[in-house]
Amino acid sequence: MTEWYRTPGWTLADQEDFERRLRRAKPWNRGDYLRIKGLALWEEGLVGVARTLWIRALTETRDSFTQMPALEHLADSLRDEDPDVAEVFYRRMLAQDPTLNGTSTMAEVHCAELLIRRGDVASLEEARTLLDAWTERDPLFPAERFAGAVVEARWHDATGRPEAAGRWAADALELAELESPLASAPGLAVRGIEPALETWLREVARRRFPA
Repeated sequence: MTEWYRTPGWTLADQEDFERRLRRAKPWNRGDYLRIKGLALWEEGLVGVARTLWIRALTETRDSFTQMPALEHLADSLRDEDPDVAEVFYRRMLAQDPTLNGTSTMAEVHCAELLIRRGDVASLEEARTLLDAWTERDPLFPAERFAGAVVEARWHDATGRPEAAGRWAADALELAELESPLASAPGLAVRGIEPALETWLREVARRRFPA
C-alpha cells in the first residue's frame, strides 16, 4: 500500500486527508512529507502544486536535509521554464551547503548547463569552474556521469573544441548503455535518452575523429 505522502491524487478530499495527516505527523518529519508529496504530484504533471509544497517545505522547516532537496526540486522544475530563477536556486544550494548533502549532488552540472546556454565568455568560464568542481566529487553512478558528459560536450561545443566535444558525446552515449545493479532506483542508471538529445549526441560524437 502506498504511503499517504506518496499518493499522486490531489482532489479536495485528497488535500484534506493529506493536511490532516500532516498535522498529526511529528514536526521534524513534516518537511519531508511535503517534499515527497510534491514529487508524487510533479510526476503526475501537477507542477504548480508540487512547487507550492516544496516552498512550504522550505519555509516550514529549518532542517537542511529537507531544505536542500526541496531547493533542488524547485530548481530542476524551473530549468526550462525560468532558467534565471533556477540558477538562483542552484547558487543558493551551493552557497548554503557546498557538500550538497541530501541532494543528487548535480547542482554544479545543472547550473553550468544554464550558463552554457547564456553563451557569453564570463558565463562559459564560470561553467568550466563548476564542471571541474563537480568532477572532484568523483561521481559514481551512470546517470550522474551521463548528465555530466552531456554538459561537458555542450561546453566544448560552445567553446569551439569539436574533437573534445565529440569524445564527451561518445562517452555520454556509452554511459547511456550501462546497466546498474539497482537500475530500478532513480538516479543510478540512465532510463533512456530524449530523441532530440540522442540525435545531437550522435552528430557531435562523429567529430571526435579529425578529418
